[in-house]
Amino acid sequence: MAMSVRYFLFPEGSDPLRLPQRLVEGLTHGKDAMPQYADSRQRVMEVVVKNENGKPAHVSRTHGAMWTFNEDGEIREGLQDAVFEAMSSIESPATSDTVVSIRPRLSKKRFEEKYRWEPTPADIERVIRDLWPKTKTDRLKEAKGVSKRKPPLTFEAKQALSKISAGFWEITNEIEALKEPSLRGFAFEARKRATEDLEYRHLYTALADTAADQLELLKRQKTGKGVWYAVLEIIMTRPEGFSETVRVFHERCEGRHAAVVATRKLLVQHAELFNDYTGLEASVMTDLEWEVRAFPD
Repeated sequence: MAMSVRYFLFPEGSDPLRLPQRLVEGLTHGKDAMPQYADSRQRVMEVVVKNENGKPAHVSRTHGAMWTFNEDGEIREGLQDAVFEAMSSIESPATSDTVVSIRPRLSKKRFEEKYRWEPTPADIERVIRDLWPKTKTDRLKEAKGVSKRKPPLTFEAKQALSKISAGFWEITNEIEALKEPSLRGFAFEARKRATEDLEYRHLYTALADTAADQLELLKRQKTGKGVWYAVLEIIMTRPEGFSETVRVFHERCEGRHAAVVATRKLLVQHAELFNDYTGLEASVMTDLEWEVRAFPD
């Protein structure tokens, strides 16, 4: 029997709303937002459903979570904070009988008070009526985000995109291997060909833009001027054995030297986060590299 998870928002003082899977995924990955709930904490019920023939057949369990929306109505940062604090509340095994652990810094009780809520029987019943409606009024209204609904990706389109993009790494490798004089010539010639070979003008323009970005990156790295970022990643090793960046602290700076100084300050400010399962990774990078890393600014 297949399983699926449904999400329902329970705003204070108003009727619950159904959260479409597309909206939940967009919020989780920082691609969507709900400005109507900016700067607020909202109750969300996660409902695990057993399905038969693609339709809900039985509610397996329910779970109440608190989502923190920032000033833009986004939840990604709040979810990262919740994951970080959840891991911080896990008791680490003592290395000896004489060692007294000062963790967890955040008790399980405090964590649950901050990030959990207990749905009432009436709340669960309201969700059940939405899953198996008997009348039109049983169906809950659907919550809306700000991103536009994307067109369907057909099998043919997906295959074509995969085939075309398979060689992108070779293109970037070739461009990144060029020195500054070669990059200037490459970009100039690509733009020239874009005006002559109109059938492939967009492709030549993309090649020229890629070379221009690489040229600017080399210039920044040589001079240390321009916009740089001080970056401190908090990397946590999961019980399952894999590592994940759970939080990123950053500061926008003018010049590489200022970014180095700011990075040292970030390390001092957050040194207490380092422990046997949480590491700190410091770095400086240009704004060009920052954008590629796709960190939330």
